[in-house]
Amino acid sequence: MAPETGGPAPDEQRGVLRSPLGIIAVAAGIVVLLGIAVPVGLRYLGCGETRYLRVATTLSMTPLLQEAADEFNDGEPTYSGVCVFAQAKEMAPHRITTELSGGGTGRSTLTPDVWVPESSAWVELTRVSEAGARAIETRPRSLATSPVVLTAPEGTKGVPAPDRASWKEILPGERTPDRPMVMVDPNRGVDGMTAMYAVRQILGRGDKADTAMTDFVHGVQRDTAFGEIDLTGVYPSTLGVDPLTVVPEQAVIRYNDRTSDTPLKALYPTEGTVELDYPYVSVGDDPVMRAAADDLYDLLLGDDYQDRLRELGFRDPDGTAAGDLADRDDIIAEPSTTYEDLTGDALLGALEDWNRLSMATRALVLADVSKHMSSDLNGGPSRLEVTKDAAQLGLSLFPDRADMGLWLLSSGFGSSGRDEVRGIAELGGPDRKDASATRREKLSGIAEDISVEGGEPRLYDNILAAYEEVEDAYDEDKINTVILLTAGQDGGSSEISQRELVAELEDRFDPDRPVTMFIIAFGEQPEESGLREVAAATSGSLFVTDDPDEIGEIFLSSVSRRLCVPNCDE
Repeated sequence: MAPETGGPAPDEQRGVLRSPLGIIAVAAGIVVLLGIAVPVGLRYLGCGETRYLRVATTLSMTPLLQEAADEFNDGEPTYSGVCVFAQAKEMAPHRITTELSGGGTGRSTLTPDVWVPESSAWVELTRVSEAGARAIETRPRSLATSPVVLTAPEGTKGVPAPDRASWKEILPGERTPDRPMVMVDPNRGVDGMTAMYAVRQILGRGDKADTAMTDFVHGVQRDTAFGEIDLTGVYPSTLGVDPLTVVPEQAVIRYNDRTSDTPLKALYPTEGTVELDYPYVSVGDDPVMRAAADDLYDLLLGDDYQDRLRELGFRDPDGTAAGDLADRDDIIAEPSTTYEDLTGDALLGALEDWNRLSMATRALVLADVSKHMSSDLNGGPSRLEVTKDAAQLGLSLFPDRADMGLWLLSSGFGSSGRDEVRGIAELGGPDRKDASATRREKLSGIAEDISVEGGEPRLYDNILAAYEEVEDAYDEDKINTVILLTAGQDGGSSEISQRELVAELEDRFDPDRPVTMFIIAFGEQPEESGLREVAAATSGSLFVTDDPDEIGEIFLSSVSRRLCVPNCDE
């Protein structure tokens, strides 16, 4: 019985190989294989070694550089007996920076021989480290340029003319009508760094400026992209109002060339912008790979590839909009005003602002429900009512990836003086006690139903207990904090004194693993100076108010303190 297979039985297979026709067929197959293999083999025979020139670049540059790599390979280049093949692939610039700066595991598949990021800013950031300074050349050559611009569809209401735009247009209060603002995460793209730098230049420095910067970051981070922005995913908008987007000019040109839907206009901020210069960077000091990199660069300087770059929407290395670019209606061909000082420390400052303000929070919220919370604020709502509103507002400000827990403070809850309603968990995840709701939904319902429990808050004891709780479960990837909403009166109910609490917090505070205290106290504060010392012991802050309308700004101000931790001055 023959075996149940899709091919002939073994005896049949042997019969085919023994037959004259079978031998002829096999021989023909071998000849075909040899016809393919011989030219390749001949090249390898002349190679003492075969190596690959790895080229890492941006998404927009990858197709062109691969074309050049293929032509380079067709020339069968050899260097001192070493055959070199070039291959280009898209690689996020922040990954290359991390690898070359020593954040990776040494030379790996991430380490290129040639790097063409969008901007020399990445080269600067890489060279900040000693490893990065050794790895890459100091003065890389530019392949093309493209200014960072704002963009929106032609005729969008509330958007200025292309030559009258301002970076102010991206600030929350300046977008009229209210519209989303889309940009790349500053850690992933220099266009995002440019936006952060420009906003800081407009806002300046100081507490009010930091609060406004916090408002900006919180507003845009939900629409932030983690790689090059594909404008076909942004326009036309389904939101009823078109977003304003920060992108390279080249992205606007490519979008308009690929689609007739919702044609875009490039808007050029009058304050200045950054010219992306697409540097051609040799990595390492291997003479063979350096020579191959130089030959590939010379190929890219040829007229064919320079014309192709212009067709893709890139300007020449000197910023000139050459060829057909000069006659387009969707851009301004004249060179843009550029920032001269967006280098080094300024770049790092822009990234630090973003990272601290967009970093997720891990917070334990303490809500005072003692007898002191029943009194009203200047004849208005009670302290507790304002606390409930503050809790709801605070919940709305934190993203789903934030962790949050809630304790209610009152001696009416027994010897601990608190009800540990919810431990710290992610707001967007399921509630641990009620999986049918998210932690955010459950906390919102709890906050709505809070009532005055009476008694004293045992404020100082509970502050220390909460601080220890957050400290013990510290998360390196989040901002760790204790938020206290209170009438601000301990009333002698704690076992420890205010002075002992301050001393304990000062001893526990670790600048390398900071846990900060943010205290929002409602109404007149006979113990204000003591509370201020408690907050200051952790590089935190105290906010005192009797105006419910100030709560939103207070929350933003408290978050903005992240910019100075662990060196905040009250």
